[in-house]
Amino acid sequence: MTRKLGAHAVVIGSGIAGLCSAQVLCRYFEEVTLLERGAEPHDKQPRKEVPQSYHLHALLKGGEQALEQLFPGIVQAMMEDGSTGINGSKDLNWFHHGVWKKRFVGDIVVHLQSRPFLEHHIRLQAEKNSNLRIRCNMLALEPIYDEKKNMILGVQVTEADSSQSTSLYADLVIDASGYGSRFHPWFQTHQLQHPEEKVRIDLCYVSQIYQLDAADRDWSTLLVYPSAPVERNGGAVCRIEGNRHIFTLFGYDSELSHANLNDAESFIAFTKKLPDAMIYNELQGAAPLSAVKVHKVPYIVRHHYEKVRNLPQGFLFIGDAFCRFDPVFGQGMSVAAMEALALEECLVREWKDRARRKDTTGTGISARLTKRFYRRIAKVIDPVWKITIVEDFRFPHVVGKKPFGLSLLQWYTGRIFHRSSQNTDVYHAFIYVMNLLRPVRTLFSPSMLYRILRRGG
Repeated sequence: MTRKLGAHAVVIGSGIAGLCSAQVLCRYFEEVTLLERGAEPHDKQPRKEVPQSYHLHALLKGGEQALEQLFPGIVQAMMEDGSTGINGSKDLNWFHHGVWKKRFVGDIVVHLQSRPFLEHHIRLQAEKNSNLRIRCNMLALEPIYDEKKNMILGVQVTEADSSQSTSLYADLVIDASGYGSRFHPWFQTHQLQHPEEKVRIDLCYVSQIYQLDAADRDWSTLLVYPSAPVERNGGAVCRIEGNRHIFTLFGYDSELSHANLNDAESFIAFTKKLPDAMIYNELQGAAPLSAVKVHKVPYIVRHHYEKVRNLPQGFLFIGDAFCRFDPVFGQGMSVAAMEALALEECLVREWKDRARRKDTTGTGISARLTKRFYRRIAKVIDPVWKITIVEDFRFPHVVGKKPFGLSLLQWYTGRIFHRSSQNTDVYHAFIYVMNLLRPVRTLFSPSMLYRILRRGG
């Protein structure tokens, strides 16, 4: 492409959000540097810098479509390497709020794989860009800030085994370093507005990979979700590459946080506490293939930079660094890919604005890009965030800003969940929304209101 907006762009973090962002930036900048604080990753292995990579991840259909748009051919490449395509409404066996969903052959096909497998294939695609440079064992310290121009000119970086820092200048910096980003505190210390919405959920999840017996199963993914507020623990099983299954237990402010599940025996024993015995039954005779891994998420957080005026230009947050969702809902990876597409839309607008002004030598990124980007991804995040917290607030211990009309929304979504066990039209509409393929408002259309609210089955 000839749509070049600058000489150099920097991406902090080489997870899924970072790799997707780098893929977009390579089309608009002469050179792109991707900074990774950890060592160079091993083939399809979890990285200690991404502790959640040991656990179950879901790539929703909307996220899969976004990845295919960013990396044409990636889905086929993953299938050839072991990813499995399943029917999203037939091969998912879902116990939800006390009822099993009504399974049927739908038209949504999703693909199953582990998080390291997916990240490996995204990295392979991104590395095809000749102008991308990936630097491992590099830590981004703080922005290089021109206060007079209100512009970030790059970042100070240091190598993992060095005490000295160097300046890395760039026309645009993308922070994709995850929910632990050190740059939000930097904004605060420099008296820049930092609005955030934090919800304390006290989530713990524990995972282990197993080899199941050769029994003929009529499902590829099994999900048992608790009925709040009485139940607090749930579990999921998903087939991944290599004919393996990853089992994940999750609990909201539950005894799971304090349980000492350090071996397969204790892990299996805890599954007896789930609302349904199906996961426990599947583990009988199964062979563990990995150690037990524990990960805790005390809170989820959303930053509202779309509401801030006079943000420094040349710096953007993306992925978990901008909004961290409840991982039980499996939205994070998909939203990150969709945000990368939004980034490209904004860069196209930036290039067109520059071309309209016949500015072929201009450097730097305008303040309009910052505003456009945050407003654009806020539209992606808004409905997903609301769906998440409406469900999280069913647990009485959850603390945070409650959405308007929470009780009514919880009552209505409860009706949707129960109708999904009886009516395929309702479940079909619901699963499209959950896969980020249709807006939430489709569940409030007149035809859906009739199906969801009418008496009887």
